[in-house]
Amino acid sequence: PPILSATGNQAYCPLSTIPIVTDFSLESGTHPVDAIFIQISTGYVNGQDLLELTGNHPNITAKPFNSLEGKLELEWTGSGTPNDTEFITAVKNVIFRSTAQNPVNDKTFSITVGEANYLPSTQHYYEYVPSAGITWTNAKTAAEGRNYYGLQGYLATITSVEEAILSGEQAAGAGWIGGSDEQTEGVWKWMTGPEAGITFWNGGINGSTPNFAFWNTGEPNNLGNEDYAHVTAPGVGIAGSWNDLSNTGGTSGDYQPKGFIVEYGGMPGDP
Repeated sequence: PPILSATGNQAYCPLSTIPIVTDFSLESGTHPVDAIFIQISTGYVNGQDLLELTGNHPNITAKPFNSLEGKLELEWTGSGTPNDTEFITAVKNVIFRSTAQNPVNDKTFSITVGEANYLPSTQHYYEYVPSAGITWTNAKTAAEGRNYYGLQGYLATITSVEEAILSGEQAAGAGWIGGSDEQTEGVWKWMTGPEAGITFWNGGINGSTPNFAFWNTGEPNNLGNEDYAHVTAPGVGIAGSWNDLSNTGGTSGDYQPKGFIVEYGGMPGDP
């Protein structure tokens, strides 16, 4: 796998611009890196924060800033083999700016060589996989069949606010996560990943959590024997929150599964 290293803990002056790193290195490894993804992975405020490539980079093109995910993609578009040195220069020329008069959130920038999003607080990666109409059981199997540079995939287990934001609110779409109460009605457990078997919710709408849960308002309501957790569609209640669905979900509309969220990291045998 490629090796990336970045430094740059800095103070930000409101309404200014600042490079996201003070130093950056890249060793592409066995296969040349042809794209770099930079994301505001913690503290992102949609509509205020922006990443932008500055300078002249004839072989590298910055795609439009993805305001939903808080992400900027740098793509090799030149001829010949992608060059680590040019990517290093480009990353050093990416700047952050905010329109906020008084930004209140610390920002963390993650730099990766794949589309999976990195969260510093867990040191795990998260990826949204579109697959309209996929069932929860099939999504679980599909997630476990994926890997990210040797890290075993699984349906995401969301155990903190930061994880909920990155894998839900800042994700490319809504989809299945690894929670279910299929074993005992009203006892919601993580069924996947390192957290498999851990209870995160007891009861229905007025239940409680022993650790962390992020249900949408009025959920989980078990409307029609709904035993599987799903991140709500955009515009349905609280952004990035969860609802319960049957294994198949709806056949269309907001409650039809549109994909699933894969988490990588923490599994036995991972590099």
